[in-house]
Amino acid sequence: MDPEITLIVPIQAKSDCRDDVRRRLVALAEQTRQETGNLCYVLHEVANDPGHFVIYEQWKNQAALDFHMAQDYLKAFAAAAPTLLATPIAATVCQEIR
Repeated sequence: MDPEITLIVPIQAKSDCRDDVRRRLVALAEQTRQETGNLCYVLHEVANDPGHFVIYEQWKNQAALDFHMAQDYLKAFAAAAPTLLATPIAATVCQEIR
C-alpha cells in the first residue's frame, strides 16, 4: 500500500495581488477537495501577515497527487503565479511519523 502524502505549501502574494490570490486559492481549494484522492486540503492565511497563505494538504498516495498536479485549474494557477506571487511556490513534502 502506498503511503499517504502530506504537503505544506506556503504562498506569498504580491502586496497588490492579495485579494486576487485569496480568491483564486479559495476556488482552487473548493475544486481540490472534490478530487477522489484528496484526504485533506486546508487553506490558511497567516494572522499577522495578510497575503501570506499556507496550504496543508494530504493525499491518498502519489497517484492521487499526480492526478491533482495534472488538473487544468492547478496548472492555470501555476501559470499565473509569476505575476501574482512574491516568491515561487515551493511545497514541503512530509510523511507522518507513527
